[in-house]
Amino acid sequence: MNLQIVQLLNAVPDGRVFALDAQMFLSAGLQLLNVAVLAYVMWRLLYKPVRKFLQGRTDKVAAQLARAADDTAKAGDLKSQYEQKIKDVGLERDEILESARKQAAEKAKQILAEAKTEADAIKARADLEINLERERVKDEMKQAILDVSAAMTEKYVVLALDKQTHDRLFAEAVAELEATPFSRAR
Repeated sequence: MNLQIVQLLNAVPDGRVFALDAQMFLSAGLQLLNVAVLAYVMWRLLYKPVRKFLQGRTDKVAAQLARAADDTAKAGDLKSQYEQKIKDVGLERDEILESARKQAAEKAKQILAEAKTEADAIKARADLEINLERERVKDEMKQAILDVSAAMTEKYVVLALDKQTHDRLFAEAVAELEATPFSRAR
């Protein structure tokens, strides 16, 4: 590496590092011309496609941003609609629950009224059956008293009546029976 530096220093004219001579100007001019030609060719070949690509990219990003803004707005609208629907569903639920409570209360009142009516009917039937049973017992007691009275009267009459009196009373009873209109109709 030191050898290369020494050779470069030997190539430079006497004590000058940078020479402003015609060859340097010609070389600098050719380099400028090459740069200009290269810049023009690159501008011609690359600038328009790159610019077109960048413009397309910019348009695409702008479209995505616009679509994102639209989607955000739609999402906001949908969110507000859903929130409103949730509120409506909550109100409808409350109305349904209140209606169900009212119906249940009405049904309970109706069931209680029916139960009271049925209980009153059962009580009335029980009272009627009790009264009928009382009447039947009274009739049975009357019949039993009559049977006992008849038995006692029969024993008394059997003991008190003799054969003649008995025959006379029997004949009178038969005569009365024959005198009744029922016996004549036969």
